[in-house]
Amino acid sequence: MTATRAFLPVTLPEPERTPALAVHLSPLLGLLIPGAGALIGPVAAWLLFRDRSRMLDEQGKEAVNFQISVWLYNLALGVLLFGLFALGLLGGVAGSMLGRPEAGGVALVGTFGVFLGLVLPLLLVLNVVPLVFMVLAAVSVSRGEPYRYPLTLRLLS
Repeated sequence: MTATRAFLPVTLPEPERTPALAVHLSPLLGLLIPGAGALIGPVAAWLLFRDRSRMLDEQGKEAVNFQISVWLYNLALGVLLFGLFALGLLGGVAGSMLGRPEAGGVALVGTFGVFLGLVLPLLLVLNVVPLVFMVLAAVSVSRGEPYRYPLTLRLLS
């Protein structure tokens, strides 16, 4: 535990619950503004409420860190997807150049299979799990309990 977290109250005072709820639900802005909206919402809410209390500052940082983490995980998945596509394309081209179009077809089908079996499920998880964690965070802060997102890179501290 860091020194700043050691002295935070165990429960959120009643006046801080609604702003904390807004901070944790603000990534839903991403449904209206795809891409950056999920990050703009928590950053704006955190900047708006962070001076009210240390607890709101901590909850805001938590929400922003989580959204940055989700964005980075999606970026890594995008790089993986691009690599798989390039590999399948290279296999197809190499097979055709060698006079073995069936080898190219196998490479393309294999790439498509990896996409359906690995990348697509990961993409679904990376877009559904954050919604579940946001709901858990909202329920937690509405009860007055601070929330810490799992699998989060703590970039803001």
